[in-house]
Amino acid sequence: MNKILEEKYPYLSNFFKTAIGQNRLFHSLIFYGSNIYAQYLMALELARQLNCLEDGREDCNCRNCKWIRENKHPAVMTISKIDNKTDSSKTVISEEQVNMVLDTLVNSSDYHRVYIFCNADMKELSRCEEECYAEFKSSGFNPPQEANDEKIWYPSGINTSCFSTVAANAMLKSIEEPSSGITFIFLTSNKEDLLQTIISRSQAFYLPDKKTENYNTDFLQKYFVSYPLFKKENALSFAQSLLNYQLDNNLEPEYVIDCIQAYLLQLALANATNKSIINKIFSDIEKTQKSKQMLKAYIKEQTVYEDFAFYLAKRI
Repeated sequence: MNKILEEKYPYLSNFFKTAIGQNRLFHSLIFYGSNIYAQYLMALELARQLNCLEDGREDCNCRNCKWIRENKHPAVMTISKIDNKTDSSKTVISEEQVNMVLDTLVNSSDYHRVYIFCNADMKELSRCEEECYAEFKSSGFNPPQEANDEKIWYPSGINTSCFSTVAANAMLKSIEEPSSGITFIFLTSNKEDLLQTIISRSQAFYLPDKKTENYNTDFLQKYFVSYPLFKKENALSFAQSLLNYQLDNNLEPEYVIDCIQAYLLQLALANATNKSIINKIFSDIEKTQKSKQMLKAYIKEQTVYEDFAFYLAKRI
């Protein structure tokens, strides 16, 4: 696995490595979060792992790994409003593009085909965007288009504005009844920006903004002993336990929420082959992000913890 991804997303990297090694990677994936370039890097790295002719090591220079790093592999395609266009539209992923993808699926292939759907533009980057781009370039991968006139290819989250209902619905049968050796990956800021029909047929993974390996999650084990069958009647005591731990250890509430997020990612790795549990875990991880937003809005810690605890009791 790519070193940048292993350092930034250790649990997710291990999760995907395990899923690929056991040939259990789900056929349709949604990556969501604020750093779309990190999602794009993860998508390309998964494509490399799935197509590597050797052992998937980071420095492998087999033909497939070389092509994918150069963004020139015939079976790994970026689909956006400006990439792999088959028509004159410049603002949307068109139905014609989707039909082009579907046409490629008719014939068998020696490769594992990966289709990465995102929004994208050629633009001058802000300072924050430049940092994301620099991290991506340092990984050894290239974007699908070269820079020109100081404008750089930059991905953004796909949504219903750039990925129409008609185009998305044209894909549903292929996503619902996939052939072997095909993976669809959708990159977005918020998974709710995608059609529910896509979400329901995919596994969604939140890519957190920061590293998660340095959080102490040991204190959470006894509170999650019944997870994912968390009971609503335990919600208030769970929330009070989180508040007590925070106060007793003089911690910021954001740190406690980050610990929960890290712990849930560990659970995802341990349950890599169980789709229903994975869906529950990543739904709860998404809720941790909303909990942090509540804290930023100056909502009391206890209220935030209680809100999260009752969410844990939800069934999906």
